[in-house]
Amino acid sequence: MTIESPLNTRPAHLQQVAPLPMNELVPEESADAPKKQPKLVKSIISFLLKAQKYSAYGFLAFFGLHASSVVVAPALGISSTGIQDYFEMTRAVYLSPLFEYPVVHGCALAHVFSGVSIRILRLLSSQRTKRATAERDIVIQDVQREDIGLGGIGSIFGFGFKKSWISSTIPSLTPLTFSGYVLSVGLLYHMWKMKWRPIIVDGDSSLVTLNFITHYLSPEINGKGWAAFNLAMLGLLLWVSFYHMVSGLFKYRRQVSSRAKKIAYGIITAFTTMSFISIGRFMLWPLDVSFIGKQFNKYLF
Repeated sequence: MTIESPLNTRPAHLQQVAPLPMNELVPEESADAPKKQPKLVKSIISFLLKAQKYSAYGFLAFFGLHASSVVVAPALGISSTGIQDYFEMTRAVYLSPLFEYPVVHGCALAHVFSGVSIRILRLLSSQRTKRATAERDIVIQDVQREDIGLGGIGSIFGFGFKKSWISSTIPSLTPLTFSGYVLSVGLLYHMWKMKWRPIIVDGDSSLVTLNFITHYLSPEINGKGWAAFNLAMLGLLLWVSFYHMVSGLFKYRRQVSSRAKKIAYGIITAFTTMSFISIGRFMLWPLDVSFIGKQFNKYLF
């Protein structure tokens, strides 16, 4: 009777195969991996990121002045005369030639142009053959990921960070980027109503005061449909503005912790609440029936 050594035994289901190089078994880059960006593209994107960042700080100077006069001051209960005086003072600053064109228009255009250019370059230099799967139901632990933005309202109550609808449907579009596109559309409509239309009628916008907002939101002047639309556009513009500004500022300051994002939501909520308090005050002001009021009607129609 022959006894086989355990070392010589081999299970029946195992088969000997020819050795293969490791790079054939485990490829260095899968078909779904992003292609490395050329050095020139990286340099251009790096320059555009800096332009986007510093132009945002420049535009923030204008936004702070403007919001303080049309949102904060009215919400604090300052008299209508005092609000108008403060509005005129801030407008004299940000509409001066040395401020308006380089800071307001220049920074806004530079910020939008650099942001769109960065997105185009990243899309052109990427090589993804499969679409990223939706992760809306997955709780994300990494708070530094850009695709979750501020993490959604549920993160405030401890439900974790989840992707928004937009970032899960279009993986390369973050909440911050999407809010920027919405803000651009809202700003164009706001500029048309508040500045460009008066310039077409009168040659300048010097007659536009806070009383014009009363006309802009009045159902008596615009009809219920247009008044509701103007109110919705103004409310959307204010909320998206605060979301984009605060979210972007926290990102640039590298404040990405859970606590920082809760603080950001608190700031957004506070300023949005003040915005609607201010809108409510403007809607209660009497309509101007003088010559200026008649000009307001021409601006709107």
